Amino acid sequence: MRTRYRAPVFAALLPLVLFSVGCDLVRAKAAFKDGNRLYKEENYRKAIDEYERAVQLKPDFAEAHFYLASSQQSLYRPGKEGDENRMRLDKAIEHFERALELNKGGTPNLQQLRLNTLGALTAIYSEPPLSNYEKALAYAELLVKDNPNDVKNLYAMANLYEKFGRVAEAEQTYVRVSEQNPKDAKACGALAAFYNKPLWDDKGAVWVENTSKGARRAKFDAAIATLDRCADIDPADPSGHYKLAMFYWDKAYRDPNLSDKEKDAFADKGIETVNISLEAKPDYWEAIITKGL
Repeated sequence: MRTRYRAPVFAALLPLVLFSVGCDLVRAKAAFKDGNRLYKEENYRKAIDEYERAVQLKPDFAEAHFYLASSQQSLYRPGKEGDENRMRLDKAIEHFERALELNKGGTPNLQQLRLNTLGALTAIYSEPPLSNYEKALAYAELLVKDNPNDVKNLYAMANLYEKFGRVAEAEQTYVRVSEQNPKDAKACGALAAFYNKPLWDDKGAVWVENTSKGARRAKFDAAIATLDRCADIDPADPSGHYKLAMFYWDKAYRDPNLSDKEKDAFADKGIETVNISLEAKPDYWEAIITKGL
């Protein structure tokens, strides 16, 4: 007899269930809105209360999980001891990962939210106290996979490789950006700046702590060749040759291993290139100052 009444009873309760679900959704969105207002005011502690209320009412609320994580991260202080501070970071990771899991990327806003989440997780695992190359790389690779032609993501990948001592991979990534953007002076300049860092030994091999002998060296010739190509991208732009002159000046002034003859040669090269910059723009005051140096 009881079986006969199950369907009518359930049908009677269904509107109440739907009404309750609808109310929870409205209240979750209201809490999320209040949280956003507090977040913009940088009142992260109170924002956390609102975002927590939002995810309690709507557990699959990806945006609320993201901003809850971001609020916790904003209260975290790198290098500070204490359980509460570490809890902030752990909570941030928990909700960033939850936001990533729930985010289906169905709208442009959600797609951007996904990129921001991947970027945040990459950054967290790139720095102490949770430095973890494998995790950071996994999130960075997802970031690049979602937007393979986004230069910012490729730079993030290159920086990640460099930070963890993967110099060869970093070089390949910088070269890739430069090759994909042959007319972009910034991409060219980033590769030159990378070559000008002391990441190699005297023989051009990657310098390894406690293994390599001698001083760290930059690939100065590669940096100069790259900058020379940068300067030719737009001959009318004086900044290209100016940057080249600055590299020569910095080398002559700061490298203690150069002889006086070598220093003079680099200084002469710097004057030569800064003159090209001044020919393009005679009142280029940065070049005028550099020539005086």
